[in-house]
Amino acid sequence: MAHAATLAAAAPADAPKGPGLAQMLMPLIIMFAIIYFLVIMPQRKRQKQRLGLLQALKKNDRVVTVGGIHGVITHVREREVVVKVDDNTKLTLNRSGIAHVKRDDAEEQS
Repeated sequence: MAHAATLAAAAPADAPKGPGLAQMLMPLIIMFAIIYFLVIMPQRKRQKQRLGLLQALKKNDRVVTVGGIHGVITHVREREVVVKVDDNTKLTLNRSGIAHVKRDDAEEQS
């Protein structure tokens, strides 16, 4: 019994140590950087473009709603737009309900 206690108490002086804190965190930091550049940055860019699109809406823009309805903007308010869908049909939508603005073919080709 004394022999087991002596062996347990006498730890070798040159015992290998585990990896340092920097070595353990480096893969996590690299993974976060990859995710940031591949996912977060492009999403922010798309979000800024969409916000710019919604802020630039003006009368007579041809738009498509998120529901797929095509129409022409007749009135622009702070948070809403009125879209003329047919001769006697107008819809009041939130700005966020606009998916994209349709451009003329001549403008798209330029």
